[in-house]
Amino acid sequence: MQLEQLIRERRSIRKYNNLPVSQDLIIKLLQQAERLCSYDGEARWRYVYVGTPEARERLADYMVEKLQDNKIVKLVLSKVTDALHKRVLEVPASLIVIAKTDSNPIIHDQTYGAVCRIMQNLQLLGWEERIGMVWITDPMIQNERFYKRIGLQEGERFVGIVQMGYFDKAPKGRSRTPAERNWTEFVWNER
Repeated sequence: MQLEQLIRERRSIRKYNNLPVSQDLIIKLLQQAERLCSYDGEARWRYVYVGTPEARERLADYMVEKLQDNKIVKLVLSKVTDALHKRVLEVPASLIVIAKTDSNPIIHDQTYGAVCRIMQNLQLLGWEERIGMVWITDPMIQNERFYKRIGLQEGERFVGIVQMGYFDKAPKGRSRTPAERNWTEFVWNER
């Protein structure tokens, strides 16, 4: 498949079929994704694989835990939290992505940028294998308790969760914003 076509056709997939995604295939795709991303020095990130039924159950619990602390939310939105919990359980595999932080803002941003490129590459490479993915960064899960539960350590930042699985049907594409709409020309004014 041509790269432009691949980029245009890839979709975020949130509904997966029951086929398991091999951990070995995920590792292979990650290795390819990292090779396609240039960065200086050693890798400053890590991945936490969530693929067993027990691990998916724990992740689902952690993702809805903060919501369930609120008694009003627990009473009023219990069906919503139950549906979210069930949906996370149905995801064949998830990858929690964690990056090292740095006091130097340039290194900090370069690390985050490299990890984002790797995750985009992973999604494109997965699409070629008919593995759909969605990158989750929902504010609901961005809290200290969740970070502690997933093993985030001092000097690290949560980048997101990539949910993945084989799918039967891809959603239709949305219209894209033309690049010209976000285009500004720099004009030098000497004073």
